[in-house]
Amino acid sequence: MKKSLLFLVLFFAFSFGVTPFPAAKHHKVTLQAIASPYLLETGFVLSADDTLEIEPGVEVFFSEYAKLYLRGMVRIAGTAQKPVSFLSADSAESWNGLYISTGENYFHVKHLRIENSFRNTVIRSQGLFENVTFVNNYYGLWVENSPHFELASCEFVRNRFALSVGVGNVRFRNTKIHNNVFGLYLYSGTSFDGDPKAVSNNLEADIRRESDELIGKGRKISKSVWQRIESEF
Repeated sequence: MKKSLLFLVLFFAFSFGVTPFPAAKHHKVTLQAIASPYLLETGFVLSADDTLEIEPGVEVFFSEYAKLYLRGMVRIAGTAQKPVSFLSADSAESWNGLYISTGENYFHVKHLRIENSFRNTVIRSQGLFENVTFVNNYYGLWVENSPHFELASCEFVRNRFALSVGVGNVRFRNTKIHNNVFGLYLYSGTSFDGDPKAVSNNLEADIRRESDELIGKGRKISKSVWQRIESEF
């Protein structure tokens, strides 16, 4: 069934002009609306010396194991009328996710919808997610060591773990985290800067800390154990 769904996606892709995800040319990768939708079948790495620009209205479909690893300059410029969308090529399977590790390269992502991925990560980066919507992901967004990263006017809905902080803290404003399994998940020693009232109506917990996860005789489930479990997902 899964293979047949993927076959249909690929069939329609090539029949109706879906564009393969392009390689860098002269240190630049540009996804144009006129060539949309795009298909990424495997992983893609944007080097620290390259720039990714995505125009309003672009759709990108990802195969099951596809991952977008971004280290360079990132400008994803969707609009309210023409958002950019990252979607699974097979609705029955999740794609790997978005991984941003840009260091001193400031990134700006606005009006993006990310759907049906395993985990989206911002680590050791500085930048802004503005009007980004995370829908039906296992981890909506995982943040580590990114004190100069901010979420503005974003929304998390129908994710298992909507927003997780592994190391450091996360800042968000005018952001809604609702109707997920877990809203905001904080590992030991982490914190957040935002309105707690924005985290509401989640199924299991709105704001949950690693120390709340107790098993046996007062022992907590360590971060490494969680990661081993989740790596099998």
